[in-house]
Amino acid sequence: CMFEQTGGMFPELVTRSDMNVFLPPIGGQTVYVFGPVEYCRDPSKKCTVRVHDECNGSDVFGSDICTCRPYLVHGIEECVRTAQEGGVGVIVYFRKEGRSLGEVTKFLVYNARKRQEGGDRAETYFHRTACVAGVEDMRFQELMPDSLHWLGITKIDDLISMSDMKYNAIVDSGIEVRHHLFLTF
Repeated sequence: CMFEQTGGMFPELVTRSDMNVFLPPIGGQTVYVFGPVEYCRDPSKKCTVRVHDECNGSDVFGSDICTCRPYLVHGIEECVRTAQEGGVGVIVYFRKEGRSLGEVTKFLVYNARKRQEGGDRAETYFHRTACVAGVEDMRFQELMPDSLHWLGITKIDDLISMSDMKYNAIVDSGIEVRHHLFLTF
């Protein structure tokens, strides 16, 4: 299908039987697996997952205006802990910078949040984003579980996420989530 949909751009996907490749349908992503990758397909093994959307401001530059980096670090720590205890941990790192609004828009939102009356407050985050960008969030999560399915994951014991959109997309795709762990710092 990928070969046909891309006008034959990736002939190796159909000509090389030794390749097992997942290409995300939108944007890019990197998947980090802690522990044996075959454990992803084994429902008897504990599985911890963090689906993280890219945030250069925090992940790369350490900005303190958002909590993305601490959430990513916490997800990595929990995935490593699960692997050390005999399970598997998976970090899916999506290239959806700034709620898919782009990096420049995100930094405009950050600046507006810092200058608003009363300072930066969590309860005004989405409102300020809508004022600057016209929408609160442009991420489309329905295709997000594809990489989890490709890995063979049918059950997640611990989903480390603040996002109901991600949780709902995973569950609606048929993957069981036993614990949705909200992050608090």
